[in-house]
Amino acid sequence: MDSDELTNKRVHAIARAHDCSIDDVHAALDRHPIELDREEYLRRTLALELLRLDQLEIAFEGKALRDKDVAAGALMTKILERRATLLGLNPPIGHAVQVVQHEPVTRRTSMEEARARLDEFMGIASKPGSEEVH
Repeated sequence: MDSDELTNKRVHAIARAHDCSIDDVHAALDRHPIELDREEYLRRTLALELLRLDQLEIAFEGKALRDKDVAAGALMTKILERRATLLGLNPPIGHAVQVVQHEPVTRRTSMEEARARLDEFMGIASKPGSEEVH
């Protein structure tokens, strides 16, 4: 089933349930708050979801903590996780990490460094392959 077919079935079902035309349903969808003021709609939806989570937490808290009900405790954990996700406290799942490997820097030993300084002091040109590494 493709998305158009699914959408059309839902629109037809809404029209039948409310005894209106498909055009009426489309007009109502066009006036949906997410279309009119997205920021306000999302803020209100978040507030409602947080209130629902508060209600669920209150309902299961006693069983989980007082009665030591394992299932209620698991639900409490899921509620707390969901709240943290909605509030942006959990990091997004999955990040693309790129490992960049650089060529190792070759450094002179202290003896090679001492020879180079002595050569420089005495005005002797460095030997090939013994250039200074920065």
